[in-house]
Amino acid sequence: MQAVNPYIQYMYSYPHKTAYYKLDNISLKDYFSKLSGRENSLYFHIPFCQYKCGYCNLFSVTGQQEQRMSEYIDAMERQALQISDALPSDVIFTDLTFGGGTPLILPTALLRRVFLLAKKWFRFQQEESSIVVETSPNQTTAEKLALLKEERVNRISIGVQSFQENELAALHRFHSVDSARKALDLIKQMDFDCTNIDLIYGIPGQTMESLDDSLKQALEFEPEELFVYPLYVKPQTYLFKQGIQRSEAAFPMYQYVRSRLQEAGYYPYSMRRFAKKRDQGSLCGFGNTISIGCGGRSYIDNLHFCSPYAVRQEHCLDILSNYMKQSDFLHAVHGFVLSQEEQKRRYVIKHILFGRGINREDYQRNFGRDVQQEFPQLVEWEKAGFVTKTASHITLTEEGVALSDYLGPQLISEEVRKRMAML
Repeated sequence: MQAVNPYIQYMYSYPHKTAYYKLDNISLKDYFSKLSGRENSLYFHIPFCQYKCGYCNLFSVTGQQEQRMSEYIDAMERQALQISDALPSDVIFTDLTFGGGTPLILPTALLRRVFLLAKKWFRFQQEESSIVVETSPNQTTAEKLALLKEERVNRISIGVQSFQENELAALHRFHSVDSARKALDLIKQMDFDCTNIDLIYGIPGQTMESLDDSLKQALEFEPEELFVYPLYVKPQTYLFKQGIQRSEAAFPMYQYVRSRLQEAGYYPYSMRRFAKKRDQGSLCGFGNTISIGCGGRSYIDNLHFCSPYAVRQEHCLDILSNYMKQSDFLHAVHGFVLSQEEQKRRYVIKHILFGRGINREDYQRNFGRDVQQEFPQLVEWEKAGFVTKTASHITLTEEGVALSDYLGPQLISEEVRKRMAML
C-alpha cells in the first residue's frame, strides 16, 4: 500500500454534492423547527475569484465586476430575509463562516455589507460565536484585515499551498511567494486568535526538500493551525485537462509532513488538520448548517440541499444568474434526502474521520444497533491495525488517520456511488 498513492478522494462531507438530485420542491418551513435547540452553523458563500486554480472543482466564477458583486449581495439579502422571517424565534447560530471563492475579493464596502446583513437577520451566541473567513494572498490587504478584526473574526484561513514559485505555477496559482509572505506578515500583525495556513503535497515537480522548505516557511509565521492536503486532480479542472496524474509520492510525503509538524508541536486531529492547541476535537453529531448564497450547502437534519453542481465557468455563470433572479428561497429543489441508512453512514464517516471517534453507546442510542455489526469494515480495519476499540469508542490509529482518504471512500453506499458517477 505504501509503494503507490493509496488516496482515493477527499471525504469532507457525505454524501458528496455530486450525488445530489432534483427534489420535489420541498418546503424548508417544514424543516426549520429542527433547528430549535440545536447547534446551528451559518455559512455565506462568496463565489468570486480572481482566477480559477488549476485543481479547483468548487463553485466559483472569475472576472466579475463590482456591480455584479453588489447585485449578488442583493440576492443574498433577499434570501437571508426570507429565511430569517421563517425561522422559529429561538433559533441561534453558534458560528459564522465566509467561504468561496475568495471572500476578500469583495471591495471593502461590500464585505462590510455582508457582515451587516448576517448580524441584521440572524441571532448568534454573541460571546461564544466563532467567525471564520477564508482568504488568498493577493486579496489580503491591511484595510480588509482591519475590517475583519472590527467584526470580531477569530479565525482566518489563507490558501498558500506552496512557498515554491515553480510549484505555484504547476498548480496554476497566480500569487507569488512574496505576496504570500506579505499577506502572512499582515495577518500576524493583526494577531487573530487562530491563523490557518493551507498547504498541498504531491504537486508536480515537488520534492521532499521543497516540501520541507514550504513547511519551514509556513512555521516561521507560527500559525495556530495548518491544513495539509494531497493534490487531487478532478475532472473538468485545468490540471485534469493538462493530463496531470496523482503523485505516487503522496503517501510518503504525508508521513513526512506528519512527522515534521508533530516535532514542531502540532497535534494531528485528522489527516489534514494539525493544530498547536490540544483539545478534545470535534463532537460532530448532527449539527445543522444554513447556507446563504449560491454554491453553499445547507444541512437540516436529513435534508441536504444546494444549487446544482458545476465546475466549468459557463455553467457556474448560468447557475449564478439563476440564483440572482430567484424570488423564492424557501423551497429546496436540488439536494439529497438521507434515509436512515445514509444517516448512519454520515454519522460513522464524520465521527471516525474528523471527530473524537465513534461513541459506541451514542450510536446504539441513535440507531438501535451495534455499530460494528452494521459496518463490518470497522472489524476488518481493527484487524488491519487501522482502528482501535475501547469499551466506549472506536477511533483511528495513527496509521488509520494517515489512510483516511483510502478508508473513508469504502463507506460510501452503492446508491451514492452510482449517483456520483452519473455527473
